[in-house]
Amino acid sequence: MIGIVFIYWIWKSFSDLANEYNKNKWTYALIGLASYYGTTLVAGVIYGACVVFINGVDGVNDENYNSIGWNLLFVLLGGLVCYGVYSLLKTKGEKERELSRKEGIDSIGVTEEN
Repeated sequence: MIGIVFIYWIWKSFSDLANEYNKNKWTYALIGLASYYGTTLVAGVIYGACVVFINGVDGVNDENYNSIGWNLLFVLLGGLVCYGVYSLLKTKGEKERELSRKEGIDSIGVTEEN
């Protein structure tokens, strides 16, 4: 149930950002979801590989390594990376808007001669 709330929240945030900067909202939403779930997947794989290297394959079945604390850490890490991607896209959109504003002001009254 919490996963559905995360999906909606990420989709809504990135879609609003895309609408603000006149971009494709589905592309931005997929970027947001991929950044969240990709980060949690990569973190889980790295953690699993570390457990296998330290304790061998039998260590994966140990209940000490499958706890809610690790799951919360992966969710937090995914959220932080997702927020970082959101901030990066927002900064990129602001720079593009500022660049188009500058080009628009500088080109007023200038006629192009062939």
